[in-house]
Amino acid sequence: MQIQVITNEASFFREVYAVCRQTCPQLVIVHKSEEHWAVLQTLGKDPGDLLIGPPCESRLYGDGQNFENAFAVLGSVCQNTKRIHWNPLTRNDFILWLRELSPMTREATIIEDVVFQTPHVRLAQLRIGTACRLIPVLRDRLMRGLRDYRVVEGTRENHFCMALEEALNNAFYHGNLQISSELKEDGSPRYIELAAERELLAPWCHRSVYVTELVSAFGLWITIWDEGRGFNVAAAIERCNDPEALLASGRGLLLMRGFSDEMFFNVSGNEVTLVLYADGQNREMPLGTANSADPLERHVFV
Repeated sequence: MQIQVITNEASFFREVYAVCRQTCPQLVIVHKSEEHWAVLQTLGKDPGDLLIGPPCESRLYGDGQNFENAFAVLGSVCQNTKRIHWNPLTRNDFILWLRELSPMTREATIIEDVVFQTPHVRLAQLRIGTACRLIPVLRDRLMRGLRDYRVVEGTRENHFCMALEEALNNAFYHGNLQISSELKEDGSPRYIELAAERELLAPWCHRSVYVTELVSAFGLWITIWDEGRGFNVAAAIERCNDPEALLASGRGLLLMRGFSDEMFFNVSGNEVTLVLYADGQNREMPLGTANSADPLERHVFV
């Protein structure tokens, strides 16, 4: 697939080229000067299907056409008359248009591999494309483990759900999409807009979030790993101990720590493990545990 960029402005071509490469890398991008384009039109050459021009080039679009507030102008060719209709596009509209062109685009999904599962324990690994709309779906899937193995219920379950959602939000928004929490703190819609934009652009759109779930009658261990740059874990934990610093950021981390029994980060800060231990002592002990009188016998301790 080929797109023709018609311009004498080197800066415009560079910007269009960069957006095309990030969003739809399989496109072939061809540059034509306005003079070369005019000659081709005079000779009656086929203009091609995909045309992009700068917003302020009246020689391309005809008298009275002014698209100076647009990012670019898209030319579509009528197959019957071969006439070109030019339509202005904002930068976001241009990105979405390119996204629709890509036959290689894959819908982000949750891919799950259950490593092993018994009535007493389950180990599963999940991979999720960077699509923030999947966060509630992933959260509900992981919370199901608490009910499947009767780990906790009631208030502890509800509290852990908030901690888990916060950890997932951190992995998607702050980790893979690299969006600062400051945009969210000031109430600006730019936080959501930037997330939607980066979900379509490289390198962010090529990243995934990875989750390991280990759940049994004794508790739930969830490890969430993103492909972002991580953060300074020690500094963030220190802010959790400073009430004034929490006014700016860090409340999510405090919530994760408060509503989990244990929380661990890796050194770089792009992996977190949340642990929730089971309620009560009415749990069937696995074979060979220290509390078993006979390693070949299974006991229920009340």
